[in-house]
Amino acid sequence: MSNLYPPLQTGTAQPVFETDQSGRPNSGNADTILLISESAAASGTYPSGDQINTNAHGVKVYLNISAIGASVTVTVTIQGKDPVTGTAYTLLASVAKATTGFTVLTVYPGLTAATNAVASDVLPHTWNVIAVVADTTGTPTFTVSCSYLL
Repeated sequence: MSNLYPPLQTGTAQPVFETDQSGRPNSGNADTILLISESAAASGTYPSGDQINTNAHGVKVYLNISAIGASVTVTVTIQGKDPVTGTAYTLLASVAKATTGFTVLTVYPGLTAATNAVASDVLPHTWNVIAVVADTTGTPTFTVSCSYLL
């Protein structure tokens, strides 16, 4: 059976799918594909583009750094967007990561907050992810993806 869910396009708003592949209402968490993928990223800001949340309460965002140079850091920030003005605000920001590895950030109501890892909040209708690369002597390779939490 072919995949009924199209991959996310970076830089465009994407809905959360409310049905599974057979057309039944989705009763579980919804995985989303890639938000950001950078290879040999230079110093700068890498946005995911706006994402549209239609029915999820929260999200897990995954940062996977597979290569990183000396004196390089990657910081990921999950942002909500004001529905009237479009102004972005921070829901959760990671620490500046300077080594390879896998990091999980979680936004979900009722969880115990943990600095730079978990935010007890509801995922708003419009949200995005920003990755900031600060480097002086190298370029990292990393991906940022997510799973919606219903």
